[in-house]
Amino acid sequence: MWDLGTAILIIVGLGTGLVLLVWAVSISFPTVTRIVPRSFWCPVQGRNVTAEFQEAAWDGKPVEVNRCSAFSPSQAVTCTKVCLRLEKLPLVRGSAPPL
Repeated sequence: MWDLGTAILIIVGLGTGLVLLVWAVSISFPTVTRIVPRSFWCPVQGRNVTAEFQEAAWDGKPVEVNRCSAFSPSQAVTCTKVCLRLEKLPLVRGSAPPL
């Protein structure tokens, strides 16, 4: 009925279509985040801070800073948000301020 070349093209085409379908569905879902407070030593401010992060629900990676005690008001976060790029937040030194 079909030669080997045609069968391979059909299989590759179906596989590519399936991969594109899965990719399209995965990017159409909204990112699920949770809001969590974290207290840590801020290397930029050089002091303890308490920040409210939006974390990815699946892997716990921080994706946004909603509030930080280093700013007044705490919602006016104007730094470069280095804390989002740190692999691990530095430990609190002494006690951390509340939000």
